[in-house]
Amino acid sequence: MATSQKRFVGRKEYFGSLIYDRERGDYIPFDWDATYIFEESLKSNLDTVFKKMDGRLTLQSFQTFVQLCQSIELLDAQGRFTGEMLPNPPAPNILSAPLRVHLTVTNECQLRCRHCSQKSRDALPGELTLEELQRLFDDLAASGVQEVTIAGGEPFAREDILPIVLYARQKGLNVNLSTTGLFISRVTAKKLAEVGLKSIRVSFDGATEKSYDYFRGKKGAYRRAMRGIKAIREIFEKTPITIHTTIMKQNMSELLTLARMVQKLRCDTWSVDYVKPQGFAAQESRIWLTREESETVFKALSRIAENSSVRIEMAHFPYRTQRKVIYRGFGCVGANLYCYISSQGNVAPCSFTIDYFPAGNVRKSSIKEIWQTSDAFKKFRGFPGNETCHKCDYFSSCRGGCRIRAIMATQNGSAIDPNCFVMPQPAATAGGMMR
Repeated sequence: MATSQKRFVGRKEYFGSLIYDRERGDYIPFDWDATYIFEESLKSNLDTVFKKMDGRLTLQSFQTFVQLCQSIELLDAQGRFTGEMLPNPPAPNILSAPLRVHLTVTNECQLRCRHCSQKSRDALPGELTLEELQRLFDDLAASGVQEVTIAGGEPFAREDILPIVLYARQKGLNVNLSTTGLFISRVTAKKLAEVGLKSIRVSFDGATEKSYDYFRGKKGAYRRAMRGIKAIREIFEKTPITIHTTIMKQNMSELLTLARMVQKLRCDTWSVDYVKPQGFAAQESRIWLTREESETVFKALSRIAENSSVRIEMAHFPYRTQRKVIYRGFGCVGANLYCYISSQGNVAPCSFTIDYFPAGNVRKSSIKEIWQTSDAFKKFRGFPGNETCHKCDYFSSCRGGCRIRAIMATQNGSAIDPNCFVMPQPAATAGGMMR
């Protein structure tokens, strides 16, 4: 459904360039020599390009690089770059724009989840209109952003959700859709499939009808969610589907049952995170996990992962991960790789930081201007960290874990993530690895 565009699109960065593969939905970082080869290959043949490099690479290294790029179709048979390089200049020491934007299109949600991090479940005054969202997608595409996650509240509370997704796709943005699944029928799923989605994430927190409806605060929610997930899986045969579960005291005992359910529903990934004491969840202290319970959950999930075909993710847990860390300094991916935009256009490092680090509003400034110049983002990126994290073997990928958990617990953005149980133990002997 997106307008005709090349598979690969690149943008200049302080270390060289990032090339986004639209088909795989993944970024590949390259240094300045590789970036030079891509650009010069459109002007000269490979022999001339190698000579212009004036000894910066050996002939063997140059030929190996060309062969690798041809194997993934980044260079064609003649050695020409098959993508497009955006004209946007790099920014000093930070990415020129976020890799992905998490966008809430409405705050409205019919559920009454006990673990909800929002302060209200109603639509907020002055939420972005369809026209304003279209201008936002124009801005994101121009800045070099290639992915947007559209969420809520419940995004299907908006009657114009399909036109919203359609326009984002027409701008060439890969769209991830996050939903409760309660409002997706086979008809709706077919319409979404025609537009095209990169992935779908469905929140699901209870393994049984009784526990699910209890957590969601609405009778009959479990059955509707199950119908929605089955419709999505039926229509979106090849689209990755993630089940996202917020872990609380009350569903710790359901981990194995939930894992089997995700597998039975033929979903691709099970994403797990811990409840944060924010919004409505701040009033539900009975559901919060202690540090010891967090460790128990992690070890249980590690054992499940060893015998499950479902990929398990704990993206916000302070532990070694498989993700690419292509930013400098201390802190999580918020304001470093990704950012959040609320339904009213307010920008922050992530949805949990909207009250702590308000960075601007897209009605007043472009996303690139906010990303590169906002004092809030500079502060969030500037936490020096702590000695314990810097000495940890996992720091190169973890970078200190979730910052908002540390801030809520200690009021200190450089503190240890309170859910981390790795340190002060030697990291090499701590726990298992998530797949």
